Amino acid sequence: MSFCPGQQDAGSQPLPARSRFALAFAPTLSARQRARLRPWLVALAVAGMAAALLALALHQIPLRARIALEADVRARLSNAPVLAIGDSITYQAAPRSLCGEEVLNAAVPGDKIDDLVSRAGSLESHLQPARVVIAIGANDAVKPKHSIAEWRTLYREIISRFPGSQLVLVEVNPVEHGRSPYADMLDQSYVAQQNAAIRAIGAETGAVVVPAPQSVSTTDGIHPSRAGALLWRARLFSAACR
Repeated sequence: MSFCPGQQDAGSQPLPARSRFALAFAPTLSARQRARLRPWLVALAVAGMAAALLALALHQIPLRARIALEADVRARLSNAPVLAIGDSITYQAAPRSLCGEEVLNAAVPGDKIDDLVSRAGSLESHLQPARVVIAIGANDAVKPKHSIAEWRTLYREIISRFPGSQLVLVEVNPVEHGRSPYADMLDQSYVAQQNAAIRAIGAETGAVVVPAPQSVSTTDGIHPSRAGALLWRARLFSAACR
């Protein structure tokens, strides 16, 4: 029996539409060649469906968890010499390059110091960065669960995960009070103690410390506006690229 494009052999299973379409545009192939090609086309269609299902599944993961997962995957694939870790401020403001070197921004909105402690070792093992920018603390200042002594210990633990890296420690930004209820929830006395701890750790370790500005430009009292992000980067460049 002759074989026409798109026609099935007797007893065969129906082909997906994509496979029938592909076979229809292979008129120069013999029946045997098309039979050999059919499993590959079916496999291709199945792979496409699997990719679509994976993309759908990823979109079902909560945003913060998805950003953390993406950061881990990028760290496995990247050769960037600079790693930036922190919270949503770092996520928004970290530059793509620092002192002429590519930056992998692995910051995750909502992260607290405990989150960085749990993620830092994995990021270091995948990337082994020459330089690490650490900018964390704002979320810890909202109804603090750690004493400042505990917070300082956890910060040192993060640093210990990067024994071969040059460290850049960014102080916690002040807030614009009155811009949002959340901004007013930050304990400013706690922030002052965090920044004092960061300066002390910088002095102990020889790390570069990026001082906090006196005032900030934000969209909601905490997260930097475009101008605020530029200021954040300018302070980082000024301290780190001397």
